[in-house]
Amino acid sequence: MRVSAVSEFGRLPEAMWDICFPGEVENLRYYQACAAARPAQTHVRALIANGTQRPEAVAPLFRMEYALHTSIQDGWLGAAMRQLDRRFPRLFRLPMLGLGSPFAERCHCGFPPDMDEADRLRAADRLLDLLERQAHLENIGLTVIKDIHEDDLPAFRPHLLARGYTRMSSLPVAVLHLPYATFDDYLASLSRSTRKDMKRKLRDAAHVEIEYRHDISDIGDEIFALYEQTRLESPSDYGDFEQLPADYFTRVVAALAPRAFCVCYRIDGVLAAFNLLMVEEDRVIDKFLGMNYPLARTHDLYFISWMENVRYCIANGKTRLQTGQGTFANKLRLGSVLEPMHNYFRHRSPMLNAMLRAISPLLGFEELDPSLQAARRPAPGRVQA
Repeated sequence: MRVSAVSEFGRLPEAMWDICFPGEVENLRYYQACAAARPAQTHVRALIANGTQRPEAVAPLFRMEYALHTSIQDGWLGAAMRQLDRRFPRLFRLPMLGLGSPFAERCHCGFPPDMDEADRLRAADRLLDLLERQAHLENIGLTVIKDIHEDDLPAFRPHLLARGYTRMSSLPVAVLHLPYATFDDYLASLSRSTRKDMKRKLRDAAHVEIEYRHDISDIGDEIFALYEQTRLESPSDYGDFEQLPADYFTRVVAALAPRAFCVCYRIDGVLAAFNLLMVEEDRVIDKFLGMNYPLARTHDLYFISWMENVRYCIANGKTRLQTGQGTFANKLRLGSVLEPMHNYFRHRSPMLNAMLRAISPLLGFEELDPSLQAARRPAPGRVQA
C-alpha cells in the first residue's frame, strides 16, 4: 500500500472520497468549501491511503493550537486555567495535528464499504502512520483523533493502544429517531408536560414567517451575525472548535445546494433565527442554529425551529434528525438520544505525554460540559429556552 498526504482538498478526486462515504452530505465538496473559507492560520487538508487502483482509506486532517482550558467550562479550575492561558499562552497552548475536523462532529475516517476487517485494520494503521509522519515533518508534537464514533473505533483501537494514545471523552451527538407517520404521532411520543408546552408554543407561532432558502448570497452576512450572537450567548466557549469563518454559510450552501439550505424565521420582516440543514437519504443534519436575542427567545424560536425540522423530516421520509453537540437538556426532553464520541491523543515527548495522560481525566469534554451535566440531572418535563 502506498500512503500519501494530500495538501489541499481540491487535489483529491471526488469519486475517491465518495467510495468511502457513499451518500454522505458532509462530502468532499463540503470539506472543500470549509477549506476555502478557513482562516489562513488554520490548515485543513486531507489524508489518503492509496491502494493500486482505489483508495484504502481517506480522512480529513486539521492543524490548530489546543488551549488546555478548552474543555473546562465552569468552576474555579476553568477560571484558573483561562487566567494562566492569558498570562502564559506558550505554556498552555499546544500545536496539534489531528484526524477529523473542527467543522464536523464526527471524524470522517472512511474505508471502502466492501473492505474486510483485516484490511480495514491495516488501512487504519497506515492513516496513523501518515498522521504521525506529517506531524514530525511539521515539528508538531501532539497528534489527535477528534470525535471518532463508537462504530469506527474497532479499526483504530488496537493501533491507538499500541501506539500509546490516551482516550479523552468528547461531547456526544444528539440524534432524534423519527419512526412516525405524522407530526402528531411525534408529539404523542413526548411526555405529557412537554407535549402541552410544545402545543402552547406552536399556537403562538402563527406570526412567524418561515422561508426555505437554497441561495443565501444576499443574506450571508446576516446569517453569520446570528450565528456569532448565538455562539457568544452560549455559556460554553470551545474557542477555535466553534469559531467559523465569516463566509462559511454562504460557501457551504453554494457548494451543496439543494442538499444544504437555510430555514429562515422572520418576525415582522426581521430575520430572527435560521437553521443550516444538510440532507441525506434517511438523515437530516441540523448543522447550526443562529438566533437574534432577545427576539428569538421572546417568540420561542428554538422550539418552533425544532418542530419545523421534525415536520420536514417526517414529510420527506427522513428517519433521523441529528442536532449535534450542545443544549442537551432540551434535546433529551424532545426525544433525542446521545451517541458517544471519543478523542484520542499522544504527544511525541514522553514527559509531556505522561503529564497530559495524568491530567486527561480533568480535561474530558463529557465530564465538564455544563449543558451535558445539566441534562443528566433530574429535571421537570417543561422545557425552557
